[in-house]
Amino acid sequence: MPLSTFIDLLFDQTVRITSRKSWWLALVILFGIVVLINGAAVPPEEAYRRLAQDPFRTRTDIHFNNYWQETVLLPLLAYYTHLNTRLTFSILCFLFFAIAYVLFAHLTAKKFGSTPAFLFTTVLMTSPLTTVILAWLGTPDGLTIVLTFPFLFTNAVPLIFLLAILGATNHIVFLIAVMEILLLRWMAKENIKWTHMASALAGGLIGYLLVKVFLAYHQIHIISRFDFILTKDLKEWVDLNLINLPMTLFSLFNIHWLILAVCLIMFFNKDRRYYSSMLGLLLFNYGITFFTLDTTRIFALLSSGILLHCIFHSYQLGVKDANQQQQFLKAVVIIVLISFLTPHYFAWMGEIHTTPFLGFIEQIIK
Repeated sequence: MPLSTFIDLLFDQTVRITSRKSWWLALVILFGIVVLINGAAVPPEEAYRRLAQDPFRTRTDIHFNNYWQETVLLPLLAYYTHLNTRLTFSILCFLFFAIAYVLFAHLTAKKFGSTPAFLFTTVLMTSPLTTVILAWLGTPDGLTIVLTFPFLFTNAVPLIFLLAILGATNHIVFLIAVMEILLLRWMAKENIKWTHMASALAGGLIGYLLVKVFLAYHQIHIISRFDFILTKDLKEWVDLNLINLPMTLFSLFNIHWLILAVCLIMFFNKDRRYYSSMLGLLLFNYGITFFTLDTTRIFALLSSGILLHCIFHSYQLGVKDANQQQQFLKAVVIIVLISFLTPHYFAWMGEIHTTPFLGFIEQIIK
């Protein structure tokens, strides 16, 4: 069978599945497969869960306290709901993760229809963001993306302001990620104005100030991000990033780098300013992750919104040419299919870590 025929059949089957009301069930099944392929595990130190057990104590453990730098919301929610045992805290983090993906699929379906929503959500499910959240199911990342994804869709200033406050109390990278999303939406002419930018920035600064007030009131002393960077000299940071550079760079988007390539090849000439800015933001985000230990995780939190919006914008640019739009969706179908077969891993401290597949299977069998 010619490759083009196979792609056409695969795309037609996707359209057939998503034309039914049960397309959500197909998405849930794929999500289950993704979880099974990746596996799930809690971070070895379980720092956030430990914080959730008593978020008001003053600690002298520098490494432990450093987690307070950007995260207050998740530990407080777990503490007041009493979901702070290993099992209940893991369930809470997974619940936020699942809610984020359901929210994304719902909002995408409302905006583009079921077929694009099915494909774009599957891109998200097979992304490095999913890999790192499942590998470390006990971080604030699930809650962070619940608060981030609405910025891809909403134009409501009060909602943007409220979400920015909450997001900044949960993780500082949230503020960078949502400002970049709003910037790209403005460049894509999605009726984003300076009031949206200002409300997000103001809300984020208020949230960050609330974190500082909380830490000061409870006399919790931390190492700032800048001070942490200075604990290593430039050569150490360079060495950490160069140890496994090709594999580390691939881990940032995994096989979804191909989606970016497709977007650029098909649509760059239609909106040079947008795609140039998008590439600049990705380079900026890598500059940030250069000075972090959890390279793939931080890049995924910062840049997943950029990838998703790039896909949205590319799809919309093809609206005047039905054939080009369909060709774009067919390319996404093929890359999504490949993504289920591509090894998933992440970079941490310059080392390459595989997903916790075997341990997860062993736990299921037990």
